[in-house]
Amino acid sequence: LAAPIMAGGSNLFLTRARYRTALAGAVEALRRAMQEELSELAAEDVRLAAAAVGRITGRIDVEEVLDVIFRDFCIGK
Repeated sequence: LAAPIMAGGSNLFLTRARYRTALAGAVEALRRAMQEELSELAAEDVRLAAAAVGRITGRIDVEEVLDVIFRDFCIGK
């Protein structure tokens, strides 16, 4: 599924900049995972890719929302 995108040969068109950014992050994380020798680090890259895809599909967990709130709105600093 991701092979055409990762090879740069896809005709995929995303209208929102945040979707493009998330997809680029997912592709980069998958590239790292495929090159990683340690399974624990590869698993983390796959988790990061899944989170990036979740930002496109709307599947976001509570921890991620809290991370954004604390990071972007200076709450608790």
